[in-house]
Amino acid sequence: MIPMDIIKTLKDSYHVMIKDMIELKRNRVELVTLAIMPLLFLVIFGFIYPSGNSHDNIQMGLVNLDQGAGSNEFIAQMETMNKQIESTTKNSSYMSFNNYSSVDAAKTAINQGKIHGAFVIPPGFSNNVTNGQPGNIIIYVDNSNPQVAASIEQVSSGTVSGLNGVLAENNVLKLGNAANQQINPQAVIAPYTPNIVTTIPGANNYLNFLAPGLMIMIGMMAVMIGIPEAFSKEKETGTFDGMLSAPINHLSVLLGKTMALSVRGLLQCIFVLAFAVLLFGVTIQGSLLLAFFMVILGIFSFIGIGIMAVSLAGDQSTGTMIMNLLMFPFMFLGGIFFPISQMPWIMQEISKLIPLTYAADAMRKIMLLNANVADVSTDIIILLAFGIITMAIALPLFSRSMKQ
Repeated sequence: MIPMDIIKTLKDSYHVMIKDMIELKRNRVELVTLAIMPLLFLVIFGFIYPSGNSHDNIQMGLVNLDQGAGSNEFIAQMETMNKQIESTTKNSSYMSFNNYSSVDAAKTAINQGKIHGAFVIPPGFSNNVTNGQPGNIIIYVDNSNPQVAASIEQVSSGTVSGLNGVLAENNVLKLGNAANQQINPQAVIAPYTPNIVTTIPGANNYLNFLAPGLMIMIGMMAVMIGIPEAFSKEKETGTFDGMLSAPINHLSVLLGKTMALSVRGLLQCIFVLAFAVLLFGVTIQGSLLLAFFMVILGIFSFIGIGIMAVSLAGDQSTGTMIMNLLMFPFMFLGGIFFPISQMPWIMQEISKLIPLTYAADAMRKIMLLNANVADVSTDIIILLAFGIITMAIALPLFSRSMKQ
């Protein structure tokens, strides 16, 4: 008996969803707006690139594939210079180093958000430095976050340049006593040469940072704003009482409305992705299937909030006001437009309480860094937990509000 009730509820929900989608199809103005809004967001915010450099204590990986005297000396000098910068600026150190045994391990840590980049000292580094040849250093940069990537490039290049100056002075002092041999003058002046390698092909692109978060945000808006408006519209047109008097339960009406809004949100996410790729050159490195799964999971995590707003609000204006009160802090504290690491520490702590933060973070890892399910497992668990908890609170509230 219970399975039959579930099947009937799902069928009734499907019919309610189809009704709403047919209404959307007939409303050409709304259809055009559905496509234009994502484009406007991309155009307006896509060219607003955050300025300034407020990053410190940047987490960096360190991969020493040489293990020679020259590479060990380089690492020791780099850590010494880093401590000097910390003491002179009276701030957190510019970089914190984490050792990794291989380049793949460092890349995995970048995908999982543990570090923002990595210094890689290749084999033969010590031999080159000892014989007066350039010591090549590879610096992997996570440019899915343009601001952090720019900071890493600046700090890394500055550190290497500073070390070049120190060693150049020592080398010049030793030249007077050195045996006569062929020496590359450039290697004496600058023995270390940084080679910046980005994890995403091409130049830094703010749209790469914006598009994944924008997809999640638009899905959130479709649900959080759409649910109160959908029920208010039914009440205004006089069809809501008819739906409630029909031989379907209240849960079917709610699920049908929510499914229709979720489809609209997914359509807008597709528009965002298409505009970002075709018009702004956004690159996609990961699985689109996993990305859209994350969109659906992100939408699910916000459904309970929208239902609670409908249940607690007596009219559309109150419901919309509640949604706006929640939505705008979510937008700007969820790391959609600007990196969370640029915010004051108190705002960073608040952002950890917002599900949009984890949805946007997972989308960037998947789309830009080719992260897999294991890399974003923490984000998935948090979003599932948030969605289940809010739904468990929202459904009884909705049922009680329908009986009033």
